[in-house]
Amino acid sequence: MLGNLEFVDLYGEKGSFWHQTFLYCEPLTQRSEQHEWKIHPHRHQHITQIFVLTEGGVDVQFDDEHHRITAPALLYIPDGVMHGFDWQSHSQGTVLSVASPMLRQVEQNIGESVEALAGAFVLAVKDIYLCPLQAICGAIQQEANASSMHQGSMLQALLQQLLILMHRMQPARTEEGSLSKPERKLRQFQHLIRLHFTTQHKVAWYAAKIGVSQAHLNQICQQYFQSNALAMIHNVLISEAKRYLIFSDTAVAGIAERLGFNEPGYFNKFFKRHTELSPAAYRRQSQG
Repeated sequence: MLGNLEFVDLYGEKGSFWHQTFLYCEPLTQRSEQHEWKIHPHRHQHITQIFVLTEGGVDVQFDDEHHRITAPALLYIPDGVMHGFDWQSHSQGTVLSVASPMLRQVEQNIGESVEALAGAFVLAVKDIYLCPLQAICGAIQQEANASSMHQGSMLQALLQQLLILMHRMQPARTEEGSLSKPERKLRQFQHLIRLHFTTQHKVAWYAAKIGVSQAHLNQICQQYFQSNALAMIHNVLISEAKRYLIFSDTAVAGIAERLGFNEPGYFNKFFKRHTELSPAAYRRQSQG
């Protein structure tokens, strides 16, 4: 268990190497072997990770979800998502750790966010994409380990190739083509929630930020998620509260404060209204 749910750098190692243009690439075996192929649940602040698994397999945990994955596959893990791994011994692949601000900049160049593919996700890699993926990862690793002129620009260009390939690997995305205007507004709303949910802004604040009326935002949410905008904000708050309760030993009052609740009592009522359990009861049930 992570005391106070600390954000960590790579695989539980504390440090301060994070930088807005940080991009690091290494073989999967480099750290997994050191940890006997098991990486305990943790999460990163400001760092998004992309795993390209070419041999072997893994039991992976994303927050409270568990998946069994076999190679070849690609795993995308945004910052803030709790994740842990139980790798098959001698698995092979590449791990890319990229500063999320750098990722956002590259996404702007493409004109589409990887987050449109929805949180942490896994893509099966078809044979047609495996060699290009390996080639791009190899080029990123070589460039990241060099001290060449315009290195930052070259890394961004290679990362852009990787993200484009990831979009092409999504069958549904290929068939749907570009996002409609309501879908783009919905994705903007989801992104803003992830950035500002602890501030507990009203729905009208989010609607103004993305340039729609509150009624229209609710209509979009209902159309695509059968839920209103406030419920979507609350779902993110509840998910984050569950993370703290499951993976940390932070007191309930401390969790309430971190999530923007002025009164622990109100947080308790809010949590119970959505889960039918008090925070303390949910923690006991999850850890029992």
